Order: sequence, then structure tokens, then C-alpha cells
Amino acid sequence: MKYISVIFCAFLLTGCIKRPGIEFTGITPGIKNGVFVVKTIGDSTVFGENIKDGKFTIAKKPLKEPGYYMMNIVDEDNRDDHLPFEVYLESGIYSIETENGKLFKYPKITTSSKTQQQLSAFYTLDDKLGLETQQEVQKLNDEIKTKGDALSKLAYNQLLNKLSAAEASMATNNETAFKEFLKEFPNSDISAHLMSKLNYEDDPLSYYAIFKTLSAAAKNSDDGKEIGDKLSHLVKTVEGAPAPAIVGKMPDGKTFDPKSITQKIILVEFWRASNDVSRRNHQTINDILTQSKYGKNLAVVSISLDTKSSWWTSAIMEDNMKWPQISDLKGDDSPNAVNWSINQIPTYYLLDGSWKIVRRDIESDRMSFEVNDYLEKHH
Repeated sequence: MKYISVIFCAFLLTGCIKRPGIEFTGITPGIKNGVFVVKTIGDSTVFGENIKDGKFTIAKKPLKEPGYYMMNIVDEDNRDDHLPFEVYLESGIYSIETENGKLFKYPKITTSSKTQQQLSAFYTLDDKLGLETQQEVQKLNDEIKTKGDALSKLAYNQLLNKLSAAEASMATNNETAFKEFLKEFPNSDISAHLMSKLNYEDDPLSYYAIFKTLSAAAKNSDDGKEIGDKLSHLVKTVEGAPAPAIVGKMPDGKTFDPKSITQKIILVEFWRASNDVSRRNHQTINDILTQSKYGKNLAVVSISLDTKSSWWTSAIMEDNMKWPQISDLKGDDSPNAVNWSINQIPTYYLLDGSWKIVRRDIESDRMSFEVNDYLEKHH
């Protein structure tokens, strides 16, 4: 009888324990027909509900694991193609409220989650300081994609200049918002995670100084360790810095001599024979080199991150690459990849005739523009 009583009590206790779960309530003024959805970073839907007459509710459901997710609220009658919002989900109640007609703004999220409270603080600051600029960048990018081929060279370059100015302004706004966030949350555990969402690689000197002020927990997080390692190398590749050394041999086994390059500007390419984008862009580079205004002023040096010599040399022949070629055949483990902060293939640098960095990580469709811009300013 004693054992039966113990078992019975255990069942009672089990029934009284509150199961962890998450629930959502939402107020979305102006939306008569819409959708609320939460997805994993990998784009798998985990929660979803229709919005009717400006409201939605999701009763308590189990959450597989706490973490970062992407949330979106869409008005099916008035789509504005805004990007989803990053959120941090853990067990509890999330009350979400959007602003009428402004679904592109980060929504007001009320929850007991401290991490989400910090996310809301940062993204709200970011919206306040630079939302208009973000929209301008998106608009210009869309215009370049849809109208770029039909524009004259002058009009296309003017559009690129506008985009560059808008991107620079957006980067400044993002940095300002991040600094303001750190004033409010100096000991934030997620500050490195937030920095990972910013274009810190475009301004490594400023962001490295900011990184050093982060909490120990943030620096030692996975994001923090990755950012710290990247920035420690990126600060050595800023504009005006001497270009890192190039390791490897040319196809004939000889060592490349930088002094053999006498042109005013040097395009340095990092590529791989198996990378389709690299291979297609070699035609673009050939086209640029055939232009008379560049012939005596522009040099190209290609550094391969291949591991197989036959693939490397065959691609050189097939792509008609008649400029200097170097590789140590160590692939991603090459010191060239580390010293030059190569995170993707292809990557392009512009150097001046003294082998000092002019531009880092330029877009392939801006190669001709960047070369021409430099030569016009340093004629």
C-alpha cells in the first residue's frame, strides 16, 4: 500500500509540473489577410498562423530548442518584400505588435527573454538611425539588377556611385547603432553575435577597436572567436597597408617577383579552377586588359587556391590567362588565404604600383569601374 501511495503521488506531481513551451499573440493593425511565420536559420518553418483582421494567436506549443530564428509578418494584400527579422526564442509568451503600414520596421516584441529584449533594443536602434538608408540600398541594388544591362556606361557608373554612397552611409548608421547598444548593454553576452550581422569586414580598424571593448563572454563565444580571428588579419589589409606576401610558385616552378610588375595599378585575383564564377570572370579580366587605356597601366596577378596542379594549369590554358599565376597548391590551408583574409572565391584586391592596398574585396562587376576610378584620380 505504501508503494502504491508513492506512485500515485508521483503521478500527481507529474501532472502539476508546467511543461515548457512557447506561445504567440500578435496585433498587426491594417492587415485583414496575412501570415505570421517563424523559420529556422536553415529556412524550415517551425511556427505559422494566418492573420485575420489584425490579430493572430498561437497557443502554447513545444519549442525544440532555444536559439535564433527568423520571423516574418506578411500582408497578403499589400506585399512590400521586406526582409525577415531575427528573433531569439525560448519558452515563454511572445507578444508582437507591428506598426500600421510599416511592416519593414522591426516589430515591438514583449517577452521575458533577456536575449530577445537585447535583440529588440539593437534592431530598434538600427531602424531609428538608418531605416531609410537601408531601403535606399535595397532599391538601388534592385535597379542595378533589373535595369543595369540597358543603361549607358555613364548612367551605370552613376548608379554604382549612388550605391557606394548609400552603402557607406548605411555602414556608418549600423556602427553608430551598435555603439549605442553597447552603451546600454556593456556586458551583453550577444554583442559578438550582433557584430557578426554587420559589415565589420568593411571597416576592420574601427570594429577591431569596438571588439576589444566587448564582454569576455561575448569575445569567447563562437561568434566572438571567429570575429576576433578575422579582424586580427583584416586590420593588416586595410587601404594603404602594404600587401601581404604571396606564397607559392608559378607554373614553371619559378618564384614570382613583385618587382617585375611596373604598372600603376594591380588587380590581384584569388580563384580556384573548380569555381565557375572564377572561370567566367577570367573572360571579363581579358576584356579589361584588351582596352587600350588600361594596357600600359593595369597588371593582373592571379593566386590559385587549388590543390591539384593539373587542374590549375589546365584552367590557366583554357581561360587564356596570360598574366602571372601563383599557387602553393595547399587550397584553403594556404597562408595566402589566411594572410589576405580570403573568405570566398573569387576575391579581388586592387593595389597601387608600390604594392599598397587600394581596395579590398571588390565586386567582380565593379572591377572595370574601380580601375578606371583609380586611374582618373591618379593620372
